[in-house]
Amino acid sequence: MPPKKAMSDESKQKWKAIFADYQLTVKTYSTLGALHTLAQHWVENEVIIERAANEEADKNGPKWTPDYEDGDSMGEYFAERDLARDLHDKTMLPMHRYSCIVMLFTTVERELIRLVENLEKGKWQKMSQEAGMKNKPCMAKAGKFVQDFCGVKLSDCPQYAALIDLQKIRDCIIHCQGEVSLSRDKDVLVKLWLGDKKRRGFAAHPNNDIFIYPDCIEQFLKEAWSFFVWVFEKLNWKIAAHWQGDKLEQTFKKLKK
Repeated sequence: MPPKKAMSDESKQKWKAIFADYQLTVKTYSTLGALHTLAQHWVENEVIIERAANEEADKNGPKWTPDYEDGDSMGEYFAERDLARDLHDKTMLPMHRYSCIVMLFTTVERELIRLVENLEKGKWQKMSQEAGMKNKPCMAKAGKFVQDFCGVKLSDCPQYAALIDLQKIRDCIIHCQGEVSLSRDKDVLVKLWLGDKKRRGFAAHPNNDIFIYPDCIEQFLKEAWSFFVWVFEKLNWKIAAHWQGDKLEQTFKKLKK
């Protein structure tokens, strides 16, 4: 059996610095880690599904060369190629993006609970069960607690409205399977598509399903990240060096290659 290799002094110092940084940033580390992990999950699966769609099109798509100067020939060629990609483009990608929107807001709610428990777990548990608060959404309950306990108003954050938009889109997906006409927030969703609050990469025709494109998920991830960074700074909670800089942008670059 070969002798075990000891960790180099350089590696030891590196890991000591990482753990020391974590101890100083324990209240914020897991939250940004959860958002970053979700971003990685979204990007990696976008890449995998697109690769599989291209492989399917190459295998079962048209094997002939179209006349590039003939519109009918080009139309027929792309129709055959789209048919070969249909499962990935019309089912797998939309379902993946729906699930990422749902998981993103679930992560926001979970991390809000982590935040208020880091402030005062006992008082939070008591307040969240009080009459008039028990059935309120997590955003509302956490917002009231943070304001009462620390004087920080979450709705003052520039990204707060974006998280409310995210919540309404999430609600339509989980309660109405994305059908806009069935949503109690139908008018709001349509305005997010066509109105003054138009969101990039999002579509919500009143007689159709919600459509989610990569720009929409990327923007929501950035806004959720910025929201928590804003709150942590208001609370004077340190953010680890590991999460400083353009951490999300580095992840998104893989999608744009």
